[in-house]
Amino acid sequence: PTLALPAGLSTTTPALLLGLVLTALGLAVTAPALTHLTGRVLQSVRPGALRLLAGRVLMEESTRIGRPLGIVCAVASAAYAMAALYTPGEPAFGPLTTLGTLLVTGCTIATLLTAAVEARQARADTTAALLRLGAPATMLRSAAALRAGALLALFTPLTLLVAELAALPLAR
Repeated sequence: PTLALPAGLSTTTPALLLGLVLTALGLAVTAPALTHLTGRVLQSVRPGALRLLAGRVLMEESTRIGRPLGIVCAVASAAYAMAALYTPGEPAFGPLTTLGTLLVTGCTIATLLTAAVEARQARADTTAALLRLGAPATMLRSAAALRAGALLALFTPLTLLVAELAALPLAR
């Protein structure tokens, strides 16, 4: 038995859709560990104060921001795979497909931003203590930028890899 995907993308089997769901679940489950590993890599090999601070914060917040980051990675890879499979000669996406895509994408990004704000509020006391001890505010901003850059450096290629692998069986 086959299932037709919206907007003439392709037809697929239920087993393949189950595999895509399991891939998304796997990203959500492994993302906290990958975030923790990113923090450990940041603070390895003779780190300075900036890398040490960024790495420790990533390790501490890995459970809080890891799962939403994994879900965003899964949604982005599904969107990329869907865009890669779309053929211009087929009918365009309908309004419900567009609305569903925007709703799912918006909710996952809002969840990630909410987790980031919660993480920031959770470490507010630590940040205030560092500022009282004389740490420059630019160092704290640099540590936040370093954390964001390290997560982007890990999850962007991972998202693209998962998207390419997800689109592979559907392209046949």
